[in-house]
Amino acid sequence: MKTLAHDLPQTKVEKAYGYWAWIYDGLCGPIFRPAHLAITAAANRIGGQALEVGVGTGLLLPLYRRDMSVTGLDISEQMLARARARLGHGHLPQVVALETGDIHTIGHPDQSYDVIALPFVLTLLSAPERALDNCRRMLRPGGEVIIVSHFQSEAAWIASAERWIAPRIASLGLRPDFPVERVRAWADRYGDLEMLPPEPVGALRIYTLLRIRKHASSGSIPEASLSKDEASPAPAAV
Repeated sequence: MKTLAHDLPQTKVEKAYGYWAWIYDGLCGPIFRPAHLAITAAANRIGGQALEVGVGTGLLLPLYRRDMSVTGLDISEQMLARARARLGHGHLPQVVALETGDIHTIGHPDQSYDVIALPFVLTLLSAPERALDNCRRMLRPGGEVIIVSHFQSEAAWIASAERWIAPRIASLGLRPDFPVERVRAWADRYGDLEMLPPEPVGALRIYTLLRIRKHASSGSIPEASLSKDEASPAPAAV
C-alpha cells in the first residue's frame, strides 16, 4: 500500500508531545472538545473493554461510561504523568490501566477489546497501516476501531495548502494532509471490516469521525489472501 513520504517518525512525535504536555489541556482541550465528545459518545454506545491510543494527559477519561474498563496507551511519559495525576484525584473507576507503549508493536492479546479509540493520533503515526493492523488483531468481533482527527480537505486548493505546510509543521507533531481514503483503503484489505460513512464533527466541520466495524462472525483472514506487501507491513520508523 502506498504511503506518504513524510509519515512522522515516532521519535519526533514523542519529543513534540513532551513539550505539549504542559500546555495541552488549557490550549487544546477547548479546541478539541467537540471531537472528544464525539469519539467517546461512539465508544460509550459500544461499552465493554476499551483501549484509548494516545491517551495523552487523560482529557477524555472522565467522558467514558463508568461501567466500562478503559486502558490508556501513550508513547509520551510526560503526557502520561499528567494522566496519572488526573487519576490521583479519584472518581474514574472506568480506568483500569495507563501504559507507556507504541501502538505499532504493543502485544496485548488477540481480541482483547470491544472498542479501540484513536483521538488525534492516527495521522501522527510512523506506520499508520501497521498500527491499524495491530488494532484489528486486538479488536473483538462486533467491536469498532474509532478514529477522530483533522483529515485532508476535499477542496483541492485547501488540500494543496495542507500538503505544502505539512512538512513545515511536522516538528510540532502536527499533520494536516492525511487523507481519509487512506483509512478506507486499509479497511478494504480485509473482508471482516466495514468502514462506516465518515461523520463531520463540530460547528466548522474541521474534524472527522471514522468508525471501522469488525464483523461479529469474523475470523482471521489468512495472509495468503493478501498481497505480498500487505501481508508483510514495513517496520515502524524510529
